Amino acid sequence: MQEQVRGGEDIIFKQVSRLFRDELLANYGWEPMEITAEVPTALPFTVGERRPDFLFRLADGNLLHLEFQSTPARLERFLVYDALLLERDHCRVRTVVIYTGGLRAAESELDGGALLYRVHNFFLKDRNGESVREAAARKLAAGERLSRQETLDLILSPLMEQDCPPGDAVLAALRVAAAIPEQEAERDCCLGAIVGLGDKFLDDEQRRQLREVLYMTRVGELLREEGRAEGRAEGKAEGKAEAIRVLLTRRFGSVPGALSEELGRVREEPIWEELLLAAAGAASLAQFQRRLRELTGE
Repeated sequence: MQEQVRGGEDIIFKQVSRLFRDELLANYGWEPMEITAEVPTALPFTVGERRPDFLFRLADGNLLHLEFQSTPARLERFLVYDALLLERDHCRVRTVVIYTGGLRAAESELDGGALLYRVHNFFLKDRNGESVREAAARKLAAGERLSRQETLDLILSPLMEQDCPPGDAVLAALRVAAAIPEQEAERDCCLGAIVGLGDKFLDDEQRRQLREVLYMTRVGELLREEGRAEGRAEGKAEGKAEAIRVLLTRRFGSVPGALSEELGRVREEPIWEELLLAAAGAASLAQFQRRLRELTGE
């Protein structure tokens, strides 16, 4: 994996971080910090094509610089970011690095002689994913609602320490998330984020099992409907297309007409199964559309 979390996985981390930003910092951050606003990450001078993952304005007027890493960070790069932010905003910058890979240690200080630069590291491997999932499953089985912090922990649990292989952890997390009541606002985000972040860990058999889990949800019920013209291939396809539209609308707010038309032209059953995974795990409508065109050859 590259030095920094990239591509669709990076986008999913950013979506999760925006939705659960207070919970993320409360449990994975440095110290209690009250966020007042997200700050654009464009820097006053060009640093290649790179920029900070996240910047937040804190209640005390200072900045929080948040980074996600899957391999040891080069602190020189973060130092450059923070120096430019200090030059621009004339305030303190606190930097937190959350490690999503299997690391248990990374440098937190850079001694530059005339300066000493520090970041705060948090390692997801310091937490036990199996314990997180077991606690969430017990709570849901008792008819209780997961807190936002527990929902965030469930999403990230496959990246934590556990005895089972990562692919099995993804499936286990998805099965727990599928038990979240349909009406809860974070449910679709939880399902989609687990699929999107965990897809790289799955082999073909586990992907089949993942589809089975998704078919047990309301989305799966919609996908099993025959459509308005029962018994006709066109009716079945329209029913499945409508199910995908419903899922995309719930996740992203609306589906453009052109994308809806592309969905309506799909007829092959295996493609619908792949589109279900894509709709649940895509980080954006554009990413889903790219996968749709890959599958249909358009």
